[in-house]
Amino acid sequence: MDQILSHKNGLKLGIITIFIAIISIAIVITRQSHYQYHSVYREFYLFPLVLAAFWFGLRGALLTSGVITCFYLIFLWSIWYGWSAEKINAFIEILFLNGMGLILGLLHEREKREQRRSQKMENLAIIGKTVSGIAHDMKIPLVAIAGFARRILKKMDGDNPHLEQLTIIYQEAQRLENMVKDILDYARPLNLRLSRENVNLVIEESLILLKGTAEAKQVILVSRLFPDIVAVEFDPSRMKQVFINLLTNAVQASPAGETVSVSSSVDGGKIVIDVTDHGHGLTAEQKENIFTPFFTTKKEGIGLGLIMVKNIVLAHRGQVQFFDNPPPTPGVTFRVVLPKDVGVISSSIEK
Repeated sequence: MDQILSHKNGLKLGIITIFIAIISIAIVITRQSHYQYHSVYREFYLFPLVLAAFWFGLRGALLTSGVITCFYLIFLWSIWYGWSAEKINAFIEILFLNGMGLILGLLHEREKREQRRSQKMENLAIIGKTVSGIAHDMKIPLVAIAGFARRILKKMDGDNPHLEQLTIIYQEAQRLENMVKDILDYARPLNLRLSRENVNLVIEESLILLKGTAEAKQVILVSRLFPDIVAVEFDPSRMKQVFINLLTNAVQASPAGETVSVSSSVDGGKIVIDVTDHGHGLTAEQKENIFTPFFTTKKEGIGLGLIMVKNIVLAHRGQVQFFDNPPPTPGVTFRVVLPKDVGVISSSIEK
């Protein structure tokens, strides 16, 4: 396959080179007589430029326009006898040619990005449908395995030689059951149960639930909550899922002895919640795919946590943002922005 692609690229490059060579030779031949034809020949340079942009994108277009520019500048220098209207026109056309190369290359690159994004979303939709079907079939046997294991564990003596093995079976069955639950939650329509609540209370409840995890990691949880936040309508259960997920990620990303902070504030008609860690930050790949379903760099997990966070916040007509902490502070901040008036709620999930 690589050899075929290399052969095709070589053939395309050869066609572009031949085009440029023929036009350039025509210009050189007519440099002493019929000089008026040069402006016509220069127009033909658009053909190899368009082909280069279409076949090789921005880099190919710029390289082709650069080669054409270098040739024509050398040619003008070789016949230079002072400025003339024709030479000024030639310089303008060369500048136009480079501008066209840049525009065509950028348009082609954007089209390629859109095609890749469309293909990626189509593949994710197929994967999501397949995985949700498998998860649905796995749910019943996993619930049965975990349930039976739990019943046996309750009746088993502490000195039983099989206690450790059965405990592992129960824990792993529970872990798989939670993974299946996450997949099914992602596949189902997202319906919110709204009630008027104070978001600070939900944050505090989430911190209490994460206290044990943070202590085990030796990470300090700090809250800086704005005291005068008014109660607004949102789904407290779903919003707790958002904060627990973000706080869990922040704790896991932070080294022992570091601090994870969560803050709330009011900005105009919006409530802003920041979850900040002091870990190693995000790589370029992670930033690009951070809200992509099934993308994860963790040994455990299936990569649905952050896309569920995004879907829940979007359903509340809010926003999720992330950015690097200002230097020299390491780590990342995830920001949840909620409107004070939720209004009409969308029940669709981004796929």
